[in-house]
Amino acid sequence: MSAFPAGRSVLIVGDYYLDLVFAGLPRWPQPGTEVFGTGTASLPGGAFTPQRALHRLGVPAVWAARLGDDPHSRLVLDEAHAEGIDTSAYLLHPGPVRNISVAMSYGGERGFVSFKEPLPPLDVIGVILDRRPACVLLTELTVGPRLVALVEAAHRVGAVVFMDCQHTDATLDDPAITAALKAVDIFAPNAGEARVLTGHGELNDALDRLRELTPTVVIKNGAHGALAATSTERVSTAAEAVTVIDTIGAGDCFDAGFVAGHVFGLGLAGSTALGTLCGTFSVTGHGGAAAPSLAQIAERAPELVPWAA
Repeated sequence: MSAFPAGRSVLIVGDYYLDLVFAGLPRWPQPGTEVFGTGTASLPGGAFTPQRALHRLGVPAVWAARLGDDPHSRLVLDEAHAEGIDTSAYLLHPGPVRNISVAMSYGGERGFVSFKEPLPPLDVIGVILDRRPACVLLTELTVGPRLVALVEAAHRVGAVVFMDCQHTDATLDDPAITAALKAVDIFAPNAGEARVLTGHGELNDALDRLRELTPTVVIKNGAHGALAATSTERVSTAAEAVTVIDTIGAGDCFDAGFVAGHVFGLGLAGSTALGTLCGTFSVTGHGGAAAPSLAQIAERAPELVPWAA
């Protein structure tokens, strides 16, 4: 297999979470009741998921991670070493960094109960300028001066900025949100997030509204695939029907596939298709751990991973 093009690396910015996953719930938990799932797992999540997914696709991916001296952080580091992931941008904090999520999956949706260590945001400007990636992948909606500085640094080294959304109750009525979406190059909410942000129930309407702000918009729509648009192109992809074990981490795996395709130059249609296929693989296991290898994608859709030829 040929190597991914030199200088086409991805820098991931975001926090890790240790995910305690419960799948196969008969219903959502209600106050005063107890429910039992049919499957469970304990594994690294958060920004670890797209790094692992990109690594498996053969894409050089570094993560500006902050880990601590606690058992959860050590588990993430051990898993990274086991996968052979690049840990050179990991920062070891002299204290605990306990980011934990109890993640529940039911009816094609997921919900979380989380705790995040109250630490100031990690300054990644120096990492961007030093690593000079082709793409900076932000795993959550980021606003304000921190985003402005990050985008300026990324554009200075010729990188595009891809931003996921994660859960938010914010809307486009907030000037800080619209400013953030105008600042980045690619924005990738899921369907629920796109509806909340725009107030539009119809996804095509939500896509149109978001495209007024961000040059490229991708809306992840779970089992229905994805929609994407630029100023000159509009595409949709359908997801293959599979047995769903767990939807947690599927969006992060989609992000990895889309970014890999974009950085390689597959264009909007190819990148969206690769993202959709990576997300489809993800739901066949727990917490994004079923992210596909380069060989698996090459066997299924070789046109989406020409660097595997």
